[in-house]
Amino acid sequence: MTKLRIFRGLIIVSIGVVLLVLGSDIFDHSYDLVESVMKTPHDIIGDKEILQGQSINSTITWNELTEHAVLAVNVMPATGSIKLQVTEPNGNIFEKESVNGFAYHIIDKSSQEQGNYYFSIMNLGNEPVSVNAILGEDPYLSGTCDSANGVNCYVIPIAIGLVITGMIMLIVGSLITINDFRKKRFVN
Repeated sequence: MTKLRIFRGLIIVSIGVVLLVLGSDIFDHSYDLVESVMKTPHDIIGDKEILQGQSINSTITWNELTEHAVLAVNVMPATGSIKLQVTEPNGNIFEKESVNGFAYHIIDKSSQEQGNYYFSIMNLGNEPVSVNAILGEDPYLSGTCDSANGVNCYVIPIAIGLVITGMIMLIVGSLITINDFRKKRFVN
């Protein structure tokens, strides 16, 4: 019976790890799905080729933004590697590299920080790539999700929920394992 107790904690830890990895993977690819249901999407850059080691720059004005804007960059071929760098009006710089031909950045429109957002897309790969950059409103963050959007609209909170649940299960499973191990030690 004691061995069974030790295994229950390890089983909970294992499930926690699976949920954490699954949630993280879904979150990494979440805006790839959200792009299809973005509100008021418009092209910022359309089919622009970037040579190896080169970059292109563009600007998003404060007036172009919605309350919860998302800048989505698609790379062709999807195996191409790019780095998206966004400089916000307050000087903060955010960088993301593409995953499966996709990179994104969430921009929260703030009346305290009015100004232009500058972004750069750099080709990190060995071959030329073609990029498209789209700016749209995140339907979940803006509260405009509806049943017509299906599950795509709720991918982000689902991913966050899986990550949080996985973390809790890791902690609880570890505590149960430690507690059961101590009980076993005192029994022997």
